[in-house]
Amino acid sequence: MELARSTVAQRASCTVLYHNLHSLYCWFRSETLRRHYAGATVLVDGMPVIGLLRAGGAEVGREHRVTYVDLIMPLLTMARDNGFKVYHVGQSAAVQQQALEAVREAVPGIEIRGHDGYFDQSEGSTESEAVINDMNEFKAELVLVGFGTPRQEAWLHAYRERIDAPAVYACGACMEYVAGEVATPPRWMGRLGLEWSFRLFENPRRFAFRYAIEPVLLAGYLARGWFSSKRSPAVIDS
Repeated sequence: MELARSTVAQRASCTVLYHNLHSLYCWFRSETLRRHYAGATVLVDGMPVIGLLRAGGAEVGREHRVTYVDLIMPLLTMARDNGFKVYHVGQSAAVQQQALEAVREAVPGIEIRGHDGYFDQSEGSTESEAVINDMNEFKAELVLVGFGTPRQEAWLHAYRERIDAPAVYACGACMEYVAGEVATPPRWMGRLGLEWSFRLFENPRRFAFRYAIEPVLLAGYLARGWFSSKRSPAVIDS
């Protein structure tokens, strides 16, 4: 929250993405996505990623994990308290309307507008330009983009320079939770890194591949990278 507040207050610029196991899986599969992450601030959204970082020697813990289920309302409250205008783009029109109504009820006085995510998101499209024009005319200072990985990262890579808002966050499906379209996992499950099991049980058709198959494939990418680094000859300065 302090990053967004200070960025807007100083009229600076930041683009905030996140990593969970799904985005890491996509990241390893796509050189294009790796370029889209370059130069962005990246939140750790998932205890399994904290575990991977610790295995790699990073001194991180549970307190370094940031998930939008916990972040979104404090972030929007901060925006309201500082007089920042918020614009959300993503989800269906019906889900977004429900979410914005829930936000206005939970955070009275917030200035928030949105547009659904069902438009041509390709680079140079007139529909994308129209969405950006709307958020710029609104004078949004905090923009939330929720298309899911890798579409939200690709769209931001293509259009970030056209967005006037100082702070832009990729937020995935967080507004589905705000709208009540998707049930929020108990927070004790989040602390233990078990949110995935709640989501898988609630909607196996949507999440089976993501939570049952992708981690196995990701483990293969990580193992291949580890063995490759071990086989690489050491460079000796002459």
